[in-house]
Amino acid sequence: MMTCQTAYAAYLLCSMDYASDNRIQKTFQHFLESQYTDGGWRCKKYSFGRDPETEYSTPMTTLTVLNAFRFSKYLNKESKLDKPVDFLLKHWNIKTSISPCHYGIGSRFMQIEYPMSDYNIFQYVYVLSFYKRARNDKRFKEVFDILSSKLVDKKIIVERNSPNLKNFSFCKRSEPSELATKRYNEIIKNKNKKN
Repeated sequence: MMTCQTAYAAYLLCSMDYASDNRIQKTFQHFLESQYTDGGWRCKKYSFGRDPETEYSTPMTTLTVLNAFRFSKYLNKESKLDKPVDFLLKHWNIKTSISPCHYGIGSRFMQIEYPMSDYNIFQYVYVLSFYKRARNDKRFKEVFDILSSKLVDKKIIVERNSPNLKNFSFCKRSEPSELATKRYNEIIKNKNKKN
């Protein structure tokens, strides 16, 4: 199984309250033992060929692994999780497409997507808000301020969604979403935690 698929499966199981299951604990150990040299996790699928940018970890995979770890006993206690947080914050500076999957920070990234299923500003800030290392970083504060500036009447406006979900009221494009706003309020709660 590819790292990205393992990451999605781990996150899904953790969100269903299986984070303490022995099999998920083994998965967490596997993740901690298989970090790439830059601190993140990467897929070795080279759909776009190989070039210097493909030597980075995959930002979306790294974000998904951290999303799973937020349900674990390792959250804000395991120093090995500082490196993937740093990697993602560094990507905020790099901005260009990196990794074998060519994830970048451009106009598509800057659109609020809900439900959160792709690498975008909303999921990026949401996941990193659980990590105190990120919350104390000026880059996190910068991207948080950009996300916050998009609110209308203190509500998240969906800028992008899956075409398959376009008719659902909770994620209509260009409209406020109560569920997305609830996630935003979790970010605020995390941000206000004492470190």
